[in-house]
Amino acid sequence: MSLKFSIITPSFNSEKTIEKTILSVISQKRDSAIEYIIIDGGSTDKTCEFMQKYADSIDVFVSEPDNGPYDAMNKGVSLATGDIIGIINSDDWYHDKAMKIVESAFLQNPDIDIIYAPVDNYFSGNFIATFMPGSLDKLPIRFTLNHPSCFIKKTAYDLVGLYDLQYKITADYDLVLRLYLAKLKFHFVNIPLAAYSLNGMSSSTKPWDRAKLIKESWIISQKASVNLDSTLNKQRLQAYLAWIFNEIFAIPARYFLKPPLARKLKKILNRFIKNSISDEYGKW
Repeated sequence: MSLKFSIITPSFNSEKTIEKTILSVISQKRDSAIEYIIIDGGSTDKTCEFMQKYADSIDVFVSEPDNGPYDAMNKGVSLATGDIIGIINSDDWYHDKAMKIVESAFLQNPDIDIIYAPVDNYFSGNFIATFMPGSLDKLPIRFTLNHPSCFIKKTAYDLVGLYDLQYKITADYDLVLRLYLAKLKFHFVNIPLAAYSLNGMSSSTKPWDRAKLIKESWIISQKASVNLDSTLNKQRLQAYLAWIFNEIFAIPARYFLKPPLARKLKKILNRFIKNSISDEYGKW
């Protein structure tokens, strides 16, 4: 059995980072074919020059105004002809052998629909920590995975649809939750497959962006709450109150400390203060 991968990169004014992303895709060693799709939002910097530089390795390139990264992802998914779809943003990158690992997992487990994995987090090119996904059964409460680590069958998209553009920061959570509620089969690979930049959109440290992240997550989880029993609904409320408390507590650190120092401070505080958010929702 042979597989075909479609890898999608949404981009906009990414001249400083996109070359690393492109190289991480086209240098992957694997037996399966890779279709590489880049959807650009009409960049005004030198981003598109890299498309010309690597034109022989890019199968589809579109550059036109769009409604943000999730709109670009939807365009890419609609154009994809592969069996498996991976999405890697223009400031993130895949690790060596990531595609080979994913390829092997799908071939050994042909009944699975989604692969997910840990993700290494970087800030300005420096490693910060590895995010370990949380429990799948907590997805109706909040996002417990990290999108760059997900590889999803095209048939799964055909079943549940594309990214909902009403969500500006958390449309990936909404999509993964729909996959989960549709009872599609998830498979965990305990090896980091991708590196995620903390300089990106959903990692913004601005209080209003963090508030929007929590609000959108709450709205998405509310759609699933009707099917939750009273115990899980109570856990949902507790999880969001704890999240809000943590965000308020973290505001000074976010404003005055870069992620490497903030991470060190968190480790010190965790020795004395019990984390109010369970590792079931993911662990940094």
